[in-house]
Order: sequence, then C-alpha cells, then structure tokens
Amino acid sequence: MLNTPRNRQRQEAIRLLPTSPLFSGSKIFEGYLSYDRRVRLSLARAKAIVAAYSLTADEVETLAQPFWDLHLDLAMAMDTGAGTLVTIQLNLAAGTLVKYIKDHPAIAQTMDDILAFRVLAHYCLTEVAHGLDAINIETTAKYLPDGGFELHTPNSGAAKIMPATSPCGIPAVGVVFAKLIVKGQNYGVRPFVLPLNDGETMMPGITTRLLPPREGAPPIYHSITFSNHVKLPAHALLGPLGSASEDRALVRANHTNTIWRTTVGGLALGATVITARCRQRRTVGVPPVPILLFRTQHAPILIALAQTFVAKEFLKVTLVNFLDEGIDLRVRQAWAAIFKATLVDHGTAATLVLSSRCGAQGLFSHNGICALHSSIVGLSIAEPEGDVLALCIRLVSELLQKRYEIPKSTNGSGLLSRHEEGLFAENRTILDRAGSHRSAAYNTLVLPKSELMVRAIGHRIAYDAAVDAKLDPRITELYLASAVKQDAGWYAEHVDFGGAKQDAAENAALLAALPCLDEWFLRTRAERYSQVPILSAANWKAFTHGLRGYNSVENAYPAYPTATKL
Repeated sequence: MLNTPRNRQRQEAIRLLPTSPLFSGSKIFEGYLSYDRRVRLSLARAKAIVAAYSLTADEVETLAQPFWDLHLDLAMAMDTGAGTLVTIQLNLAAGTLVKYIKDHPAIAQTMDDILAFRVLAHYCLTEVAHGLDAINIETTAKYLPDGGFELHTPNSGAAKIMPATSPCGIPAVGVVFAKLIVKGQNYGVRPFVLPLNDGETMMPGITTRLLPPREGAPPIYHSITFSNHVKLPAHALLGPLGSASEDRALVRANHTNTIWRTTVGGLALGATVITARCRQRRTVGVPPVPILLFRTQHAPILIALAQTFVAKEFLKVTLVNFLDEGIDLRVRQAWAAIFKATLVDHGTAATLVLSSRCGAQGLFSHNGICALHSSIVGLSIAEPEGDVLALCIRLVSELLQKRYEIPKSTNGSGLLSRHEEGLFAENRTILDRAGSHRSAAYNTLVLPKSELMVRAIGHRIAYDAAVDAKLDPRITELYLASAVKQDAGWYAEHVDFGGAKQDAAENAALLAALPCLDEWFLRTRAERYSQVPILSAANWKAFTHGLRGYNSVENAYPAYPTATKL
C-alpha cells in the first residue's frame, strides 16, 4: 500500500478500531442490552469498520489489497453481527453494483451512499420456497410500456428471506433478484436496485416481517420481505434488458464471485485466541499442573493456529488464480468454492471443539466462541449459491464430468495429492458405470461425498501453498497430519497409512509444535481484538464485579429452627 496521506489516515483509523469506545465496551453491558439496542450497536460498529477502511469503488471492483485487509481484519470477529453487515454492504451489494456503474451512471450515487454507509444495503436473492434453487425464484419484475418495471411477490413462498430489511434507523436499499418478464416471456433472473425503507417506514408496496433473533450470533434484523406491485424506474434494472436467451449462468457467476470472500479465518482465529489464553490460566491437581500440557487441551489450539497460518498462504494462491482473467471463469469460480468450503470446515470444527475445551464458560455468548461458531455456520448456508454443500455438489459434478480441471499439485505425489486423485478416480468410475450424474447410483454413492472431495482438493492446495511459501515445517507437518485424520479410513485402506502411523505422525507434529505455542500465538497479533471475560484474570474480575447482583439482607429471614433428633 502506498505511503500516501490518505492511506496513513486509513491505517491509523484501522489501528484504533479495537480500542475505540464502540468495540472496547463491557461484555456485561452488551449482555444486558435489549434485542433492539444490540442490533443498533452492531450497526454502529459496522459503520465504524466501513468508515475506517473508506474503500473506493475502484478498490471494490479490482479487489485491491485494502478490500482483502478488511475481510481479514479481526475487528470483524469482535462483533459478528457487524461483520455480517459489513460483508453484505461492501462485498455483496457494492460488489454487485460496481460492475454496472460505467454503463449505468444513475446508480453512481447509490454506490457512493453504500460505500459511505449513508444507507444500509441488502442482497435479496433467497426466497422462502427456494433455498438452493435460486435460478427458479418466483419474484417477478414485469417490463412496463413506459420502460419501467413492476416488482411483485406472487405468493408467500416467493418472499425474500434472511436480509435484514426491517427499519433500523438508517435508510435501506436492496439489490433484489427477480425474474424479468417482457411481453410474457421469461428473460431470466436479473438484479434490480431499489430503496426499501427510509430508516423508519417501508417504501410503498414493500412490507417486512421481522424474524425472531438467531440464537448464538449477535442479532441483526433478519426478515421476510414482500413486494406488492412495486413500480420501479427503468434504471432500477442492473444491466441491459437483454433477451429471453440471456445466459442463465450470469446470476450464478455474479454470486459465486462474491460469496467466498468471507471472514471465516478471522472468526476461527478469534476462538483460538480465547481458548488458548483461557487454558493457559487453568491448572489441575496438587501440585498444580497447567491444563494446557494435556494433549486434549493443546492439540486443538495448535491445529487451529496451524490452519490459520496455512489459510493465509491458501488465500494468496486463490487470489492469484481467481483474479487471472486469462483463466476459464468456471475454474476461477472453482477456486472460490474450494477456498470457502475448506475454510468453513476448518472454522466450524475448530470453534466447536475449542468451545468444549472451555467447559461451561464456552457456552456463554459473552465469551465469544459459541457466537463465532454460529456465525461461521451462518456463512456456510446463508445464500443458495453460497451454501457450501450446494457449491460442492456442483463443483464435484463438473469435475467428474471433466468439464474443466483444477491445477495439479506442485509437490509431487504426497499424501494429500494421492488422496485427492484417489477419491476422484473412485467416484469417476461410479459415474461412468451409472451413465449420468442424475442417476440413482450417483445420488446415493457420490453426492454424499461432495464436500469431502472438495475439501480434499482444498487441503492439498492449502498444503502446497504453505510448502511453496516455505512456511515453518512444524506448521505444515501439523496441518498435514490433521488433514489426513479427516479421512483416516481412506489412507489406511489405500496407501498403507493406518491408524498407528497416523497417530505417530500427529504426535510427532504436535510435540514439535507445542514449544512454539506462545510464539505462534503472538504472531497472530490477535489478543488486542479479544476482550472476553475468560481471556485474563483482570477481564474476569472486571466482568464479575459488574454483574447484576443480589445480596443478602441482615435479619431478612427468621433463624433456622434447631435440628431435632429423629
């Protein structure tokens, strides 16, 4: 990043985020807030993050370094409700609009308002009755003789679900997807941009129903949204009117190009930080023994740290390939799907096991880990084209049919490469025998393994990237050992690497990594972003002193009666 006054100002604003009053407030204070006030707090934090980064339209369009710095910023994990709003604002909404600005100057002001967070932006694709088949959504936009459109929800199943469209004190706009109908012909699913509310009142013809809060994650106003014959101007349509033969893959391509830029890595790292510090403070037995010395305690922390370091190198190679316009678009989108599927799996597994290692404390939202887990799960299923399972099913089907290929390993025939190649060879044989990816055999024998197969590619690419980047071998060996364990049976059956050998490899990797725990932990620079009560003795003392208390009152009860003999 160039050392310009603007960039220096940006870096200072980013540096101050975790210690600003909005982010460094008491967890007790947050826990006692009402639902509505929690929503407003997350919204204020989202605005602060966006203001600190002050991204330009060009930085969003070109996926410049500040854009990625934003998605990797651990401030996004301090309040995952805020992180969700930021991702929708700058990634989904702005990331969609920016492609149309040059040929569509009427939306330039809307784009400016989104980047400055003068409006809250929403991405309205998923419908109640159409979770994974977004290409078949029922919301319609009828082309009118005056050149405008009429947006309509024809039935309750066609209502948009999830986007936080209910008023929350700031004007809202939406990128709304609908079937374009021209003279009775279906021109395919297209995006439209329109105002939804003024911060207090919904726009004419648009109604919302506020869903109950999601448990676990910081709340936002998830809603069900209906459009009743809403009149839109001609410039509401993003892109040209086109024709009935418009490529149906355009919407899928746009969405796939945006949904993988998630904050999963940061969320998992946040959980790792909390658990590591919590376990470092705990001792058991007499004389006291640090609980972190037990394998069941330090193993998941070390593995999560190794995954974090490897993920950074994975992201770098994914970016190089995803941004290369000389590569087949389908392959670029495959890179995105592989990256998201792999990191979501790492993140959900890490936060779940790390939460359990904190005992009862891991169950409370004020300690952060369960909220982080819930947020990663939400990222994995929130949108139809972003749903990890759907991405994996489509990708595996296309790879098995040899419609395109993913680059081979850069490190020869290692364990992870052999695993990937073996899985695809086995399942390609099943497909060949079945004759079709729509057959009953494919449905029962291949489809359930789609996520496993995509993760196999991801593990291999991530490991290759880390080795090629000359990452510490203690990191790469631990990553390798943990990846092998995810499909232990295959390695035992196919490459003579059974349970005893796997245990020995993992044990050696963990023994080598354990002395590095503090060093690795400090390398993350993550502790300043975590302010939960169990992180330190000082945090816990401040937390308990601030809790709502109920004290005894002198002589409030009569004396207990004297015990009598039975």
